[in-house]
Amino acid sequence: MFSNDRKTVGVFLEKASGEFQKVLCEGITKTAQRLGYNIAVFNAFGRYGDNERHFSGDQMIYDLAPWEELDGVILALDTMDDPLSKRKITNKVKRYCHCPVVSVREMIDGANNLLVKNTTCMEGMVKHFIEHHGFTKLCFMTGPQSHWDAVERLQCFENVMENYGLAVGEHQKFYGDYWFNMGKEACDWFLIGQEQPEAILCANDNMAQAVASELIGRGYHIPEDICVSGYDGLIDCVGFSPTLSTMEVPFFDMGIKAMEVIHEKQEKPEDTEDIYFQAQTVLRESCGCMKRSGKDVLMKKRKIFEEGKTAHNREVQLDYLSINLGDSDSIEQVAKWLAYYQYNIQGLSNYAVCFCENIFNEEKITEYTDRMVMRIAFKERVEMGELEVVFDRKELIPELFSDEKPQCWYFAPLHFQDNCYGYEAFNFSKPEQMGNLYFRWNINIGNKIHDMLVEYKMQSLILELEEMYDKDALTGMYNRRGWENKGKLLFARAKKEKKTIFLAVIDLDSMKQINDNYGHHEGDFALKKVTEAIDALSNEQQISARTGGDEFVVMAKGITEEEGKAFLHRLEQYLETFNASGEKTYEIHASCGYVCRVPKEEETIETYTKESDGVMYQNKVINKVRRGEMLR
Repeated sequence: MFSNDRKTVGVFLEKASGEFQKVLCEGITKTAQRLGYNIAVFNAFGRYGDNERHFSGDQMIYDLAPWEELDGVILALDTMDDPLSKRKITNKVKRYCHCPVVSVREMIDGANNLLVKNTTCMEGMVKHFIEHHGFTKLCFMTGPQSHWDAVERLQCFENVMENYGLAVGEHQKFYGDYWFNMGKEACDWFLIGQEQPEAILCANDNMAQAVASELIGRGYHIPEDICVSGYDGLIDCVGFSPTLSTMEVPFFDMGIKAMEVIHEKQEKPEDTEDIYFQAQTVLRESCGCMKRSGKDVLMKKRKIFEEGKTAHNREVQLDYLSINLGDSDSIEQVAKWLAYYQYNIQGLSNYAVCFCENIFNEEKITEYTDRMVMRIAFKERVEMGELEVVFDRKELIPELFSDEKPQCWYFAPLHFQDNCYGYEAFNFSKPEQMGNLYFRWNINIGNKIHDMLVEYKMQSLILELEEMYDKDALTGMYNRRGWENKGKLLFARAKKEKKTIFLAVIDLDSMKQINDNYGHHEGDFALKKVTEAIDALSNEQQISARTGGDEFVVMAKGITEEEGKAFLHRLEQYLETFNASGEKTYEIHASCGYVCRVPKEEETIETYTKESDGVMYQNKVINKVRRGEMLR
């Protein structure tokens, strides 16, 4: 894998650009480099809206992984929105993997589980409000009741309150969504009674921001009227005003430990354990303790500001990428625009777009092909030009990217709805810059490939329709319409270039007798045999057509009269060889007439055809006399 001899660990997650995902992967990658492992991160973008076909295409990235060949698996299942994603991955792990498996933040039977101790994770913040602030009226917003970690975090809150002899009434606890959607409902619930809460603790930072925003909207001052706290330690807590106190989970340390467990258990993957991490209390403005972490907050605010500027610019740039891709009509033009806009992906070092084989020839592809084709690539941010590198899918990237040093590549699906086109591969220069994969970048490319395929199929249909109108159904040669279109162009070029035109009219002899004596199906056979002879002896520079019932015409530009006569002689010999085979009880012959010269200004293709036709009829009379009227 990766065309080097190192062991490879697969990391499976969604939304790689999320803060938890990036910090976790930074810890994984730095440790993997130290221990000498490759890392392959398989990233989906998750369920967006209710488009099941899009979701199905997004999930195909997990089928890309060479599961049987992985030397370790790290799962971040709680980054995945849909239970189907989790089920798909865990089923593949159980079925195909014979290596150490680590699950981060979610319990899986048969895996090494790296967990935050939810039964004690909220203790620090609850004790802070009780002991430092002297509060007794605390409320707690946990996650969905169906989530085991939400239940445990609520239980932790209740246990600490009980230890301090503080009751937890009905309106002091609320089941939220772990997202930003239920701040209003939570505040309605907590503020329904006569006694106003002194602090609202939340089981994650997203809900804490939603609650704080709702309180501010209702005229409350934080922390003077009500304090608020979160959980996770996301950088967004610093961007919010007031800055949110939180319980910070050591994502980076979990990444380090995940890789160390994989390394330690290479020889005994069946030995598993549960390892617990403790969240650290981080105090800021929302509890009135800003002075304890002021410098840290200022640095993080600066980072948020810088990243915000970059993100705003990126959104504009990706809009223009979409516009410019809309004008592209080839893979090479797509590559040019991706190269132009690639600076929007911070830290990107190497990049490749790998397509399934024959995507332009298949009606629909619903899975990755065994062989992939790299058509777009940047190495050290330099576009590598026109490419068509075919490689084994299990290698994930072609050999031209190979490096004996430990590698880390991210893989994202390239699709439109549930049509599988291939995948993108991203390699970043530093571990701390990992995971900058953007949905809009990805979807722009997938949509453009879809548009190109639609255009390609439309052009193919147009060509098929043209073929239907221009081609003779029986012989597959041009018909009279096709002859007039193609022949006139060739004739005009010869006149302009002052090149010779050889034009021969060929007529099947005794067509009526064959039809009358043997049936029209044999007449059709004779016509196809003459066609076969003409096709076998023609080259790409010649145009041939069936212009009437038993009449054919052949034209070539730039050949001599001797070359034209040699062609007609070979045609006669071809038919004589067939006649000598005795395959049919009748013989097939043809009479020919030709003209070969440089066209004069006043001459047309009709001039040549009429002249050749006259010579052909003279030869037909001679041939009848020579062969007699009876068919042999």
